[in-house]
Amino acid sequence: MKTGKDLTLIVGGGPAGSACAYELAKSGRYCLLLEKEEIPREKVCGGILSHRAASVLVGSGMISTQELEELTLRKHSTITFWDRGEYLRRYTSPSDPVRIVSRSRFDGFLLRRAASAGAEVLAGRKVESVDRVSAATSSGETVFFRHLVGADGTTSIVRRLVSGRRSRKTGMGLHYLVPLRELEREPEGLEVHFGHIPYGYIWVIPGKDSVNIGAGALGSPASPSDIVEALGEFMGSIKCPVSHRQLRGAAIPSLVLHRDLGMDNIYLAGDAAGLVDQVSGEGIGHAAESGMLVARCILSGDRRGTLLKNSGTCIDLVRQSIFYRHLLHSRPARGTAMMSLRDSEEFARGYWNIISGTESYNEMFSRILG
Repeated sequence: MKTGKDLTLIVGGGPAGSACAYELAKSGRYCLLLEKEEIPREKVCGGILSHRAASVLVGSGMISTQELEELTLRKHSTITFWDRGEYLRRYTSPSDPVRIVSRSRFDGFLLRRAASAGAEVLAGRKVESVDRVSAATSSGETVFFRHLVGADGTTSIVRRLVSGRRSRKTGMGLHYLVPLRELEREPEGLEVHFGHIPYGYIWVIPGKDSVNIGAGALGSPASPSDIVEALGEFMGSIKCPVSHRQLRGAAIPSLVLHRDLGMDNIYLAGDAAGLVDQVSGEGIGHAAESGMLVARCILSGDRRGTLLKNSGTCIDLVRQSIFYRHLLHSRPARGTAMMSLRDSEEFARGYWNIISGTESYNEMFSRILG
């Protein structure tokens, strides 16, 4: 393991860290990526890879179209909306399907691709402490660096260098993986069930052989136990008992967007930067895109102000989601939003376009209201 003043140290081996390492390494910059867990590892996630995310990854050269097809469990172009058990509408997109991926396989592929580009990747190495010039690992090593990239998730230790403390503003995501054969009916595409959790929803996402059934809430007054209870009640309503199933859970960044992706020689990407859509929960694509943005900032000589000010980046999209979330989830607006999903094909299309990454919130509302 190399160390020194020209090193970029990346903490975290998810899509954000891998994308950053890939971009740096293919440009000839030496970087070291440390991931605390052994790879592959499971990740609580719906596993939706948007059209935008796929375009970012393929366009960068990190993954080929053929490799993306091989990693895709299933494609969906249909979404069904429900509110407190009441059917609202089904929408089918004429184009731009979303892909479902296994996070363990997908993340493992991206990490291997970063390594093949020239990044040094070490798994099972937890970073215990960091300052502005060095990091100490669980195996007793001290790593000195020029740039530090925190791609280490919601509870990022690197973010503490930027904000002074770990963020307490976190949401919660939970899911069960249910074999298709155990369901009374196979879902027709994606399902979104509103009304069970304040500022959140329950999802049903069919994969190849199983269905991901989960719940997520961001900026919600609901406690983790409330979310567990709501998901358990939903599972009971579809006659899918949970007593023998493994429930996985994880924190999700909520309302903690770092628009500058850190400060000085410290960078943040993905969940560590709060880059999760606060309505849809989209995170994979934003993670990969932000990792690449961080790499470009470093390669440009830290000209982050110039590179990050453009509209249309993942930063801008998450900023928009923080504003528009109230139009879907707040008590005064929720009823109108549910009626709009039920009665308006254009509103349902807009929600799909947000999930598929083909339209921003500003573009959606400008089109509908204009």
